[in-house]
Amino acid sequence: MEHVLFAYGTLQLPEVMERLLGRTVQGTPAVLEDFRSGLVARANFPGIVPQVGETVIGTRLTGFTQDDLRALDRYEGELYRRIRVSVRLEGSPPHLIKPSWVYCMAPWAHARVTSTPWTIDWYRQFGRKGRLTYRY
Repeated sequence: MEHVLFAYGTLQLPEVMERLLGRTVQGTPAVLEDFRSGLVARANFPGIVPQVGETVIGTRLTGFTQDDLRALDRYEGELYRRIRVSVRLEGSPPHLIKPSWVYCMAPWAHARVTSTPWTIDWYRQFGRKGRLTYRY
């Protein structure tokens, strides 16, 4: 069975997927509604939490196996939970939604998602040269 993932952070980076899975994956720009994203406090990566009326821009990635998802679960670690959501492909009408997995902050960590925006450009420039960091 093929799985689909909505990525909004480092999983959008081909070099991250190459390192984790040994290959890159195909993606399409997409939008996740009723969630918000932000830089995780004391870290250089983003998180998302439910927030009615907000949207998260990202990429809907396809072609994952169950083993791939397990590898991504290990990468995301204890701060995140993989949940099912519906995303809209960028530019499509609101009623055309597609099911996807997404990594949402674990409930105990919701407060760690700040209002500071996170972008791939910021990460590449200031995010410790591509190394993920987190301080408890």
